[in-house]
Amino acid sequence: MQGFKGKGRVSHALLAINTIPLLLMGLLIMFLSFHWFSKAMHGEIETELKNAVSSLNTLLELAYPGDYELRGDTVYDLYKGEYNISGDSSLVDRIKEETGFEVTIFYQNTRVLTTICTLDGQRILGTGAPEIIQEEVLSSGEAHFYDNAIINGSEYFSYYAPLRNSDNSVIGMLFVGKPRKSVDDAVEKAVYPILIAELLFAIIIAVINFIYNKKLVSTLLKIHRFLSDVSSGNLSARLDPSVLKRSDELREIGTSAINMQRSLTTMIDHDSLTELYNRRCADRRLRQVIENAIKHQTPFCIAIGDIDFFKRVNDSYGHECGDLVLKNIAACLKRHMTGKGFAARWGGEEFLLVYDHMNVREAYKYLQRLNFEIHDMECSFEGHSVSITMTFGLVAGDTDNVSLLLRNADDKLYKGKAAGRDCIMC
Repeated sequence: MQGFKGKGRVSHALLAINTIPLLLMGLLIMFLSFHWFSKAMHGEIETELKNAVSSLNTLLELAYPGDYELRGDTVYDLYKGEYNISGDSSLVDRIKEETGFEVTIFYQNTRVLTTICTLDGQRILGTGAPEIIQEEVLSSGEAHFYDNAIINGSEYFSYYAPLRNSDNSVIGMLFVGKPRKSVDDAVEKAVYPILIAELLFAIIIAVINFIYNKKLVSTLLKIHRFLSDVSSGNLSARLDPSVLKRSDELREIGTSAINMQRSLTTMIDHDSLTELYNRRCADRRLRQVIENAIKHQTPFCIAIGDIDFFKRVNDSYGHECGDLVLKNIAACLKRHMTGKGFAARWGGEEFLLVYDHMNVREAYKYLQRLNFEIHDMECSFEGHSVSITMTFGLVAGDTDNVSLLLRNADDKLYKGKAAGRDCIMC
């Protein structure tokens, strides 16, 4: 058992493979959820920015009819029709207030009107867009969405669209954007509760699984402990009752282990022919009876019985008949000793009877009854009726010397044989 505890490979591995995957799955779900939600939000932002640019263009056409034109000798102003739009930021400011989007109008690549300000509140007018945006929007005349455009040192989700006059010529660009940080913060604020809920759910499932598998491992350890005790020779070991209270395969394994223990006990402690205790087991049980008798000051006695003329039975009818006689005698002795002690096959046709909590006089009376039963017993074999008698040597348990006690009983037995057999000598 110590080696099993020391390594613990199976038990630890079983707990690990059933718990760690759940936690990893929870983390994977968190990562994918964040990724998918972010991607969906970015797609939504692109659509909103695109719609905002279209609305801005429409508002400009409705508010200021006419084409765009740069006027001035030394200071240039951008007119739309007859209205100087570069000097009036009310329209773009209102759009920002209503949508939360930053707005910029470019003439060619120069910001002439914007809602984007520096830290001190100054609008960043007169600055230009990155070269890549100039090429993809201003030069090509096509609108583009960017998720990492750098404006005034900050990343923006931005949508750039070409600004056209009535002749369809591109004279500048319209920009609508939102700081990436504000979008990412919104994504995190929306996703984190979901991620936390998913993580808590994964942890709860992992804990439940851990507790269940811990009980499973505990049951396996109990079965292992029982089998280790049995394999080390402790055939009286007991399997923890909780194993047999389960309703799964482990209960069946536990039942099989107990059946194996019983089979081993039968094989080791019992005579295979008569099913009585064998000599080795009887010796051990007799020593236990003696120990208890000394401890509790209770009487006991033993008898050794031998089948009379058993060799004649084997010679006359064969060994199969002899085996049948031994089985019938054993069954009779087992019935007789129920509640009185135990019977064992001592060797060949000899049997040991141990009467616990009983003196010689009481045991003698019981032996007489047993003798009558044996007289009345007939063994039928292949049409032959075989009658059996036995001789017994009975002695009191007045010593803790097992060898001396058995020798005294054996001496009584041989005196009975010499006296004509079929008797009880005490």
